[in-house]
Amino acid sequence: MAELPDFEPYVTLRRLERGPSHELFLARHSTLQRQVWIKALRPEIPLSSSVARRLEREGEILARLHHESVVGILDCVRRTPRLWLVLEAVDGWNLREVLAALQRQGATASDVTGAVALTLSVARALLHAHEAGVVHGGVQPEQILIARQGSVKLSGFSLARLVEAPDPDPIDTEPGLSESGYLSPEQVLGERADERSDLFSLAVVLYELLTGRHPFHRIHERGAHERATAHEIRHSAPAALRQANPDVSPELERIVQRCLEKAPERRFEAMGQLVRALEHVLGNDALAELDSLVARWLARSGLVAAGSAPGQRGRADELERREASRGLRRSLLGSSAASLLLLVGGALLSAWLEAQHPGAAPAPQHWTSETGAELLVVAEPWAHVFVDGAQLETTPFATPLRLAPGEHFVRLEHPQAPAERRRVALAAGQRVVLEVTMQVERDARDAGVEAAPDAGAG
Repeated sequence: MAELPDFEPYVTLRRLERGPSHELFLARHSTLQRQVWIKALRPEIPLSSSVARRLEREGEILARLHHESVVGILDCVRRTPRLWLVLEAVDGWNLREVLAALQRQGATASDVTGAVALTLSVARALLHAHEAGVVHGGVQPEQILIARQGSVKLSGFSLARLVEAPDPDPIDTEPGLSESGYLSPEQVLGERADERSDLFSLAVVLYELLTGRHPFHRIHERGAHERATAHEIRHSAPAALRQANPDVSPELERIVQRCLEKAPERRFEAMGQLVRALEHVLGNDALAELDSLVARWLARSGLVAAGSAPGQRGRADELERREASRGLRRSLLGSSAASLLLLVGGALLSAWLEAQHPGAAPAPQHWTSETGAELLVVAEPWAHVFVDGAQLETTPFATPLRLAPGEHFVRLEHPQAPAERRRVALAAGQRVVLEVTMQVERDARDAGVEAAPDAGAG
């Protein structure tokens, strides 16, 4: 048996998981006897690497957060040749495991109160993160941990970003640990995630809690490839929530529908609005006992006996606990397959989408005016034009873009102006002119540095 590494003053109890760049250990403080998780960089990876910088950055982000529903960080240690984080250990399961257990019990589309209570706990954690300038960017069941007594913890901050900082380098990717069906439409298009992206992802989780299936369920029915998953998220409407679960109130259905809007500006403006809406759904009497509501919901999964005390440790219970802990480990060790979609970039993903779904791509040359549609973009002073994530032209251009009929997402970019985003609906045979004024910085405009790129230069 391989010797366990030393993380003094913690006594390493056992290795829980080993990934391409990290290892996860269960350890106990030698004096305080408190059990923790240690997420450590593998010894063969140099401390000067980008992977090490990513782990330190994860620690810095977690250090900003102090909330009962966020997995806590106790320390970040750099001791040559290793680097590790000391994390709060959670005795329970991740939400994916609980959903699977509920499905086995046939109890997926009920207990609305427990589902809302769990989601509210996560929403409060995300609100705290947003107020601290942190966007999670990868909310999904694997990153939501549920302790045996019903407390909820949000994990998976390895791909989180600071609002005021540029996006990190695409490193530290350990694929295959999760699914990508929880990305927002703008993430699928390769754009930066913001607070409203977390709203969309959490609403997908809530929909699944309420119905027992993904809102874009065709993703799972046909075992879709990433490109088909992205197409469903961008274009498909979720099945009616109350048809799948009649216990859902009209108010709750409206809340979920708003968070699942394709365009970020049509969702709630901030996580705080979702928190207040869910609090209203539960009512004041329930807000003081969220953990109890989640614990009763958890008991329906059969993973823990209803009414059992958190401290019970029979042999069968301990074996079950060890078996279940595998999912918790996966939620902490590295990033998920969702990160792959983020890292490939919007342009590459759009190329995949066009190959898989030619109806959503720019029209082939043999289209006629009756079967295709045209879009002419006029931007002042000029802009790069992206349609459905792919850069197609730079204004000014004389020939309209030929597109498939339907809804398209247009993004205009200028180096000295905020990006402008529009949704354009095109009918067969229709020609639409989109006029946009880019909010170019006045100093740059006055200096005369914003002339449009000269297509004939060189």
